[in-house]
Parts: sequence; structure tokens; C-alpha cells
Amino acid sequence: MYVILNKTRYRSVSTGVIVAIVVIIIVVVIAGGLAYYYMTKKTTSTTTTSSTTTSTVAAPPYILIGTLYASSGSFATSSMPEYEGLQLWAKWINQSGGIYVKQYGKKIPVKIVAYDDQSNPSTAQSLYQQLVTVNHVNVLVADFGSVLTAPAVSYANASHILLWDVTGSSYAFFINNPYIILTSLPVSPYFVTYVAPFLHSLNITKVAVIYASNDFNAYQDYLIGHLFKQYGITAILNESYPTTLSDFSSYISNLETIKPQAVIEFGYPTDDIPFLNQVASSKVCFPMIYTNYPGLMLPIMLSGVGANMNGTFTGAFPPIVVYKPTYGPNLTEFEKLWNSTYPGVAVNYNVLAGFNAGLIIGLAIQDAGTLNQTAIKAAVLNDISGKVVTLTGLFNITNTGAQMGETPVVAQVWVYPNMTTKFTLLWPTSISNGTAVYPEPCAP
Repeated sequence: MYVILNKTRYRSVSTGVIVAIVVIIIVVVIAGGLAYYYMTKKTTSTTTTSSTTTSTVAAPPYILIGTLYASSGSFATSSMPEYEGLQLWAKWINQSGGIYVKQYGKKIPVKIVAYDDQSNPSTAQSLYQQLVTVNHVNVLVADFGSVLTAPAVSYANASHILLWDVTGSSYAFFINNPYIILTSLPVSPYFVTYVAPFLHSLNITKVAVIYASNDFNAYQDYLIGHLFKQYGITAILNESYPTTLSDFSSYISNLETIKPQAVIEFGYPTDDIPFLNQVASSKVCFPMIYTNYPGLMLPIMLSGVGANMNGTFTGAFPPIVVYKPTYGPNLTEFEKLWNSTYPGVAVNYNVLAGFNAGLIIGLAIQDAGTLNQTAIKAAVLNDISGKVVTLTGLFNITNTGAQMGETPVVAQVWVYPNMTTKFTLLWPTSISNGTAVYPEPCAP
């Protein structure tokens, strides 16, 4: 039988042949599907362990840590030690292979990408953005202090990027901002937690306060004013000065006129140094002077002020105060590591703060098991905050990332003729090792 279509002859096909063809097609499709399945499985295989199954998605060659430093300008003496501390952490963690990231089933070494902002906040603003948009860093770490951290805070908040803040402790950074974690130093108001009760213990009721007009120092002044009221202390002078001020002569003259029982000067090292030196050179003798940095950056203060800070009061941080870590090296182990890299350079708090920032970052990534920013923040809040002590003290933050641990101890510093120093820890009394000399001795 023939069928004619378009004048072309076709042989008719039996039902059995059709069935056979269909069967062949089905077999081919199934075989192809199985081949594709096994090929796909081979290229996206998984590694099974006794406890978990970890995807072997290609890991990045490095965890990129982006940060800034100031090699020059007014913040260089504070910024460089902090940056060197962070670098030392990178060296320390890489000695063991890096940070273990569960997502990749392996340790990944860290690599620091850093730019010099030269103490210029405007330069810092563009460099923070460059680290994220050009270098595509996994972790963004701020430069020293509130002034150089502020540009990173505004950028991180607007871009929804988690910022690791090392020492920028302005309280304003942590108001309605979920994209910041202060790793070291308490938020600035907590700097003065113990000052008012200590003054009260000496029956001091009339105090003069001058402070640098930046966020960090302004919030110190704000909280201490509230604490004064609780202890019946009156600020007979409360006045700000430009952070860049170098001549304190008019302030010193005014302070001498009003005769306070204690003078509190809140500033950066670039403020504390000229203030203490000019008080000494003016031969004015106040019963007590309290400043921030003798107990925070002793080597810099010792070289800049020397015996002119003998007997003054300060808030003491590590390495003056020693803590027993639950994570990371203790102070003795750290000093050995530091001296092998920077021989002959004294350890100060900012060095420890830079190293501590790395400790917290590494622990958070390891706990989160991923480089996802949200997961890392959750790991900090849920598993690390309030539960970890490092060589700088208790790491304890609020939900908005403000550090509440590491409250400085009120101390009195003594400088001997050979330029060695001793600190008397005074408050809280539970850790004191002596009593205050009040009034403090006058400069010779």
C-alpha cells in the first residue's frame, strides 16, 4: 500500500515499528539524563565528614582585610601602632594557615590591603570607598580614633557594609547604626565611669573640665557631667577647645584664677602633651590633673612629656593593667611576638588594640563559618560578646556594636629620673594596689 502526499511516495509504518522507535528514544533520554547527573555530581561533589557535610565551592585565595593608616599628620603617632598591631595579628593567624571558614571546609590566609590617609578625614572618605568598590575587601577596618573613623561610619551605614571600628569610640557612631562593631576601647562615655566616684572618695567637690571639641571627647564630657551630679560634684568650669590647639596658656591662666580642686583635660595625645608641658613650664600647681593618654599610650607620653606628668592621674589600660585571656595570646606571649617583629619598640595600648581587632574579626568569621556580613555580625552578638576575654580585657558590646567592656582603671603615674615609670592603680578599690597622693606633687 502506498500513500501519495505532495506527489511523494511514503511506505506505511507498522505499529510494532513505531513502538520500537519510542522505546529507543526513551532509553536514549534516560541514559543522557543519567550521564548528565553523574557529570554534574562529579563537578559539584561534596566532602562528607563524621559531623557535617561541607560544600567544596572554590575558596578565595585570601580573606582581604581593608584598612587605612596615617603615616603623617596629627594622628600618625596613634595610628601607626594600631596598624602595626593589626599587621602582627595577620602574621600570627597566618602562621597557623589563616582563619577556618566552614563554608569552604578549610583555613584561608588573610591579606591586608591598606592605604595612607595622612590624617586627613576627606582623604579617608574616598579611600574607605575604594577599599570596598575597587579592592572588594571582605572586611573593612577603620583607622585610629573617632576623627578618622567618622568617614567610614557614614559610608558603612549608607552602603550597609559592616565596619570594624578599632578605637573610634564616639557614642554618636552607635546610635541607630547596625553596621558597626567597636572591637577595642569602651565607647567614649565609659572612659569616665570610675572618675566621679574616685573624686568623691577624696572629698573633691569643685572640678574644672576642658575638652577637645570632637565627638570622642565631647561625649566624655557629657557623661561625666551626669556622674558629677550623682556624687555632689560641681564643674566650676566646663569649656571646649579646638582639637588642634597647641597653646593652652590662656586656659591655664584661667584655671589658676578659679582654683579648682581638680583639673580634667580630655583630649588626644596631641592635646595632652602640650597641656601638661605648659602647665609645668608655667609653674602653676594644681592639686590634681587628670588626662586620658598617660595610661593609654605611655611610650608616646613619656617621650613627649617625661617628668612633667609625674604624679598626674589617668585611666589605665593594658599593658599597664593585665588581663587573663580566654582567647588569643596573653601579654607575655604577645610581647615576645611583638619584640621578634619590632625589636626595641615598646608596646602600648594602640598596638594591642590593633591586634585585638584582628582577634575578634577572626573569631567572628570562624564562628559564623562564612564571609557573609550579616552572619558574622550575628556570630559576634550571639556567641562572642560578653563571653570572650582577650589581652585587652572583656569584649562586650551592645546590639548596636558599642563596646562596654575594657573600662579604664583610675591610676596615678610616677616618673623617675631615669624615665622609668610606675602606676598606682586606685579605682575601683577591688583591684587597687596603693593609695592616691593628693594633692599631687608640683613640677620642680
